[in-house]
Amino acid sequence: MRSASWHTSPISYDTVRRLSQALETSEITASILARRGYGDPDKARLFLDSQGALHDPFLFPQMQAVCDRLRLAISRGDRICVHGDYDVDGITSTALLVNVLHGMGANVAFHLPNRFTEGYGIAMPTVEKIAGEGTTLLIAVDCGIGAREQLSRAGELGMESIVIDHHRPLEENLPSALIISPLICDYPFKELAGVGLAFKVAQALVAESEPASDLSFISPEIRHHLDLVALGTIADVVPLVDENRTLVKLGLTQLARTEKPGLRELMRIGQIEQSRVNTGLVAFRMAPRINAAGRLEDPTPALELMLTGDAQRAEELAGQLDASNRERQRIENQMLAGAIKMISEWPEDRQLQHGYVLSSPGWHEGVIGIVASRLVETYQRPVIMIAENEGQSLGKGSGRSVSGFDLHGALVELGDLLKAFGGHRAACGLTIDINGVEEFRKRFADYADLQLTDDELMPSRYVDALVCGRELTLELAQELTRLEPFGLGNPAVELLLPGAHITNDRVTRDGQHLQCQVEAGGARSKAIGFGQAYMQEKLKNAPDWDVACLLERNEFNGSVSPQLQLREIFPRKSETAIADGMCESHCDSDCPDRVTGDEFWGLLSGNLQITDAWLPSAATARGARSASATDLSKRLIDRRNFGGIDAQITRLIAGGESVLVLTADVARRRRLLSHDLKLSQAPGHQVFLASSRCGRLILEKRLSQVRQDGPDLMLADFATVTALPGLAENFDHLVFVDPPLNAEVLDFLVSTAPDAFVHLFYCSDEVQFTSKVLEHEYDLRSPLTRVYGHLEAGKIYPLDDTTERLLLAGGKHLRQPLLVARCLKILEELSLISFMNGKEGPMLTLLEAERTELDRSATYAAIQSFYKECLQFLSKSLNAKMI
Repeated sequence: MRSASWHTSPISYDTVRRLSQALETSEITASILARRGYGDPDKARLFLDSQGALHDPFLFPQMQAVCDRLRLAISRGDRICVHGDYDVDGITSTALLVNVLHGMGANVAFHLPNRFTEGYGIAMPTVEKIAGEGTTLLIAVDCGIGAREQLSRAGELGMESIVIDHHRPLEENLPSALIISPLICDYPFKELAGVGLAFKVAQALVAESEPASDLSFISPEIRHHLDLVALGTIADVVPLVDENRTLVKLGLTQLARTEKPGLRELMRIGQIEQSRVNTGLVAFRMAPRINAAGRLEDPTPALELMLTGDAQRAEELAGQLDASNRERQRIENQMLAGAIKMISEWPEDRQLQHGYVLSSPGWHEGVIGIVASRLVETYQRPVIMIAENEGQSLGKGSGRSVSGFDLHGALVELGDLLKAFGGHRAACGLTIDINGVEEFRKRFADYADLQLTDDELMPSRYVDALVCGRELTLELAQELTRLEPFGLGNPAVELLLPGAHITNDRVTRDGQHLQCQVEAGGARSKAIGFGQAYMQEKLKNAPDWDVACLLERNEFNGSVSPQLQLREIFPRKSETAIADGMCESHCDSDCPDRVTGDEFWGLLSGNLQITDAWLPSAATARGARSASATDLSKRLIDRRNFGGIDAQITRLIAGGESVLVLTADVARRRRLLSHDLKLSQAPGHQVFLASSRCGRLILEKRLSQVRQDGPDLMLADFATVTALPGLAENFDHLVFVDPPLNAEVLDFLVSTAPDAFVHLFYCSDEVQFTSKVLEHEYDLRSPLTRVYGHLEAGKIYPLDDTTERLLLAGGKHLRQPLLVARCLKILEELSLISFMNGKEGPMLTLLEAERTELDRSATYAAIQSFYKECLQFLSKSLNAKMI
């Protein structure tokens, strides 16, 4: 289901229900698992409960050769140099290999490139420098796959090379080296980060004969370095699925008890409680500080922090990185403001293009990637930022993309304009001649225009599940932690709370964050929006909202409570709009589709001595249940007195299945469709009304439309559904928003859709509403008085449209035609009116008569008896056993 601002994936409710029962989880958690590809209970159970499996490292074709070469170098005391990269992945990869090799007695050194003097990857002067230091084995980790010329030069200088790299290779241009890359072989998982590949090498290197697929294969010699693996994998934003999920899950456990002084100090300065470290804290508090060193200056202090065993030195280095990170933030904010101003000054046609290239002298090349990411979030299109260095002819660029656009593929197409480039689908780096920037900008924008549609640029937030206010509990928050660790490919669970009110909003003392309460379905939750103080002004623009949020455990002063973390709020339009397919006229006497003419007067010829012509006897109702129908106990979802009815219905529709909403009175409930469910904000949804006030022809048309088009939603009253054989069987769900009038009505209605799920959503308000409808329709003393009062003694009324309108007009809502027919039948039985045939057709006249007792009418007595029976049933309808 997609609204103007949010969307989710369809999912079979049967799948959700079966999964929930198999795993003993809430249906919310089950729906999230199913949407993420874990609809099979065994697969879901493995995902939730096990540590997962690690693939055999020797599935890399050259792994044995790499291990043999490393062991040879160690045994001979050869100098080994590990060449990494200046980001977190490259730094942790280098630290991991240096630690492992050093622990095995190797003569190992390291080198991290300076992005300002060496650029990305392996620079030719660096190769010559490393060779000059006596190195005979060069290990390139998180880089090197594209360094054919540089590694060829290494060979000329007497160095052999091992490349451990996860970046996309150009297979026709692979370097002459032993290569560990999942992208050039049949290794079963392609998404390992550089540090993950480094770990696979370490895993193989220390292995002897243990089965590699077993977790016990992680030797104690390398298990305590899983903290580095988790840090680098999370920071490199690779999908946290398959082997990455296993490594991060194990690595976070190790990080929570790490003895590395550098990591402990990094958590302290980032205000992270070590025992509660998670992917979010790693990504937003630890990784930026490590990255800051390489972005602004030299990455070596960050690597030294990973390697040091000295607590005092770790404190000094962590403080240095923290200062660099604050400076990075200042530069980033300054550049972001300048970039937004630049875009605002472009001509309109340029602003409408689907891809942006921005270039400016003075931009810091170490920060442009972060700023590009923030521009992508703002403008919902791929962005490349180019830093022009004063006095130099070449600019350095960094790009970030949206989900539907392959950034690396675009650079391949435009490669003739670039000096060098690299990266993957979501991010890239490039070098370009400054004089060619304008042509590159135009061709990149044209290419993006061809690849991306306008719809793909429309911001629409994906949510994992829709929830009601009362479901936002501490138990659910705890249950959702079973899906951790979160990251790319397994993001933090976003819930949508539809139709909520936001109250008690205030901005925190530092002016950065929004605190408030979110109310929905009779429940209230505390919420915080980090960095969202600006939304307080937005709250004045609408009375209710669809709220996208995370559900978390909040611990404060020794107490634990659920808390919402706001992600986005979407205003609900205040005006009542007509959803696609829903009739535009209201249920009044002007409705062109109401019961009229011969059909209206024909009601008088029906058997009105029973309660309703449409309601069978109890025996008939019970006998109507199909022998092939599923046992109701397996398809009854009893959520009486739970609340949040609109949210519960919206959740069913969001699953992509059809819903028949059953009510006591359509006219009084149509606001549920036009306002509460807000289907007008979900384009393409077919919605219909079916009321006992509707004429037979329009009802038969609706039945035909249901059979042919399969609308997402229909609102119908109990009488109409039983009067239209075959209507209910076209729906996946029957939802009682009002209680059935009695047990026989429930029995008959569920028998008409033997395979549909039956939901009881009503609460005390709905019971009172149904009681009022019953009073209006079956406590006939008052309507008899009003109908009788419309007629004048001695006056003859032709049975035409004018008389129909006179009798049906009952205030805001059109009287039920059957109600009027009952009243006329009773008045006739009491000899208070008579029907006659005139020259121009049937006539009605009011007779002079004395006061009489209503119980003299058999129709009145039968209906009153039925009315009392229904009231007695309704008085127990919230607690009585329904099956």
